[in-house]
Amino acid sequence: MARAQSLPAAAALIFASALCAFATPACAETQTYQYEVEHPTFGHIGTYTNIIEQSGDRTHVESVLHVAVRLLGITVYRQDATRSEDWHNGRLVAFHGVTTTNGTSIDVAGEARGNTFVITTPDGTTRAPADVRTSNPWSPNFLGAHVVMSTKSGHIEDVRISGGDETPVTFDGKTQTLHQYLIDGEKHGIVWLDDRNVPIAFKVWEDGTPIQLVLISPAVPLRRTAMQTQYEPPGNPVNRPVP
Repeated sequence: MARAQSLPAAAALIFASALCAFATPACAETQTYQYEVEHPTFGHIGTYTNIIEQSGDRTHVESVLHVAVRLLGITVYRQDATRSEDWHNGRLVAFHGVTTTNGTSIDVAGEARGNTFVITTPDGTTRAPADVRTSNPWSPNFLGAHVVMSTKSGHIEDVRISGGDETPVTFDGKTQTLHQYLIDGEKHGIVWLDDRNVPIAFKVWEDGTPIQLVLISPAVPLRRTAMQTQYEPPGNPVNRPVP
């Protein structure tokens, strides 16, 4: 009798799965990547988390950063941040981030307008090209970036990304063979992806100090991503202050 009752339930589950396949916008897929933040002198100093929600051709990314450096039990440096990114068909359409460092906050907001992306910071408003990327390498499509916006300051810079060769690297005593990409701009960085395009680790230099972020959550690839196609703006990009 119990088995007979389970058949309708199974049929309902199959029907719901099929319905989800056809009704993509209503069936969002969410993936969380959590990274340990490592300092070369102070070791583990915090965490950085990307929560990626995909629905059809839209992607929403929530990022949370918590960093604290302590000496003799006293916190000498603290940085916390919450940031959100909205993407549509591979284009960044909205951004908002608040980064608080030792009690001082920086608020950055941005939105797509025509063939530009308008960024507002405490220093004023600037226009970036429509195909601007954020400095958050949550997606492998970051590798096609030519102009990057800092999620911390809103500053935009030209970058060149090269590499991709397989390289043995060691994180927390474990050696892996990953694809290594070098980022050259006003700041330098390295991103390591596995064969499924999961960002396993990345490194940035802050005031000459290499800060490394290493994935500590399961390396589950994104099964569907609105970032598979690089956005191509219809005209010449703009990179200048807004009059």
